[in-house]
Amino acid sequence: MSPAAAARYLQILGFVSILLAALFALAVRADPTGANDLFFHIASAGDAGLDGIATPEARLALAIAGGIFAGFSGFIVFVVAPEIAKGNARAARGALWALATWFVIDSAASVLGGNAQNAALNLALLAAYALPLVLVKFDQPA
Repeated sequence: MSPAAAARYLQILGFVSILLAALFALAVRADPTGANDLFFHIASAGDAGLDGIATPEARLALAIAGGIFAGFSGFIVFVVAPEIAKGNARAARGALWALATWFVIDSAASVLGGNAQNAALNLALLAAYALPLVLVKFDQPA
């Protein structure tokens, strides 16, 4: 995969992720699509879905998680992808390390919290973001 193609893929995925992250965070008040309720039914060991975040503390965690995911996605769009397009292999390696850090912490905490299903879902997100970072071919290694 060329650096330009990898960067384009990451920018598209990043913009879609920013939108999804905003919808995720806004579920503290409304879930017009029902996607968040579905996510919580799939990713959680409980059966309450979105109703399971009824406490102010749980809503705060949801808002923070959505904001962090949006910020991470913005970083991919506005920093990592442009650097990859320029042929910066170091940016791709750094993004892979960041993804690995997120994956290990999020998945381990999910398993420890009794929500191993989320760790399985994390694999799909990891693959979506890591694929272009692994497949990109740079002219000069950094």
